Amino acid sequence: MKMKNIFVINASVILLLLAACNAIRQPALPTQPAPTTEAMPATGIQYHFVTNKLLIPTTQAQSQEFALNIDGNLQQHLENKVGDLLALLTSSVPNLQLQSTLDQAINTGQLVTLHVVKADDPLNDPIVSWSIFMGQKTQSAPKFDGSDKFTLNPTTPANSPIVGSLKNGHFSGGPGTARIQMLLLGQPVEVDLIGVRLEADLSAKGCSNGKLGGGVTVDEFRSNLLPALAAGLNQVIKTDKAVATPLLQAFDSDHDGTITLQELENNPILMLAISPDLDLLDSSGKFNPGQDGVKDSYSVGFGFTCVPAAFTAPGD
Repeated sequence: MKMKNIFVINASVILLLLAACNAIRQPALPTQPAPTTEAMPATGIQYHFVTNKLLIPTTQAQSQEFALNIDGNLQQHLENKVGDLLALLTSSVPNLQLQSTLDQAINTGQLVTLHVVKADDPLNDPIVSWSIFMGQKTQSAPKFDGSDKFTLNPTTPANSPIVGSLKNGHFSGGPGTARIQMLLLGQPVEVDLIGVRLEADLSAKGCSNGKLGGGVTVDEFRSNLLPALAAGLNQVIKTDKAVATPLLQAFDSDHDGTITLQELENNPILMLAISPDLDLLDSSGKFNPGQDGVKDSYSVGFGFTCVPAAFTAPGD
C-alpha cells in the first residue's frame, strides 16, 4: 500500500505546536508515595491472547481516550504526551496514514503482541496478573479466530507482570514493565515501557476497550523513537517528492538532503513539543514516581483489542 503524505509546515503549524505544548505542560506534582509491591496470584488459569488491533492516537480526542494515570498522581490526572504529539503530527500532515500502516503490519503477522492473563475467573478475581510478550513474525496472515499458533520472540525480556483485579469483566492494573513493538511513520521500533498501566474489558473470548500506557525514558526516546522518526521522514522524502521540499526546509538545517537525529533534536519546532512530562525515576534511577522533581520520561498510551491464541508461555 502506497501512502500519500502531504506535509503542511507553516506559521500556523508552529502556533499549533506552541499551543499543544502549553496545553500538556502540567504544574509540578506533590511528592507521591513509593509504589508498593503487588502480590502475585497464587492460583489461576493462564489465558492466552494476541493483539488483533492496536490503535494509535491520531486525534486529540483519541489521545485523551487512551490516556492513563501513569505516575499515580493524587489528582488522577491522565497522561499521554506521545499520543498528543502523534495527534498533532497527523493534524499537521493531512492524509498521513499512521493507523492503516499499523493495521497492515498486524493483519499480515509482521507485528505480533501476545498476552497471558492469569486468573481464577476471567470475569471476577481480586488478584490477576497480565503479562505482555513480543511474538515472532508469522509465515502467513493470522485469522484471529482462535486457531492461530504463535511463538514467543526469544529476545523478549523478562517483563514484570501487570498485577491488578477483575471486577465484572473489567481489568485494571499496574504498574509493571513491558517491551512493545510499534510503528512510527512506517518504521518498526521496540520500546521499553516503565510504570505500565493497563485497563480492558476481558472474558475468555478476548478483550475489548483496552488501554495500554506507560513511560518512555528520555534515553529510550532519544535512542529509539527519534531515530525511527528520522528514518520515517527520510523514507517519505525518498518516496514522495511532492513533500520532500517542505520537509527539508523544516528539518534539514545543513541542506544536505537528509534529516539526521541531531537535526531533529535541535529543531526549534520539535524542541518546543518533545520535552518529557513525567517524573517516574528517583535520583538512583529506580522506578519511584514523583520523588526528585526531575521530568525523566514521556507518557504514552494506545488502545487495543485481543482474541484467543495458542502459544507456549512461561508457566504453562
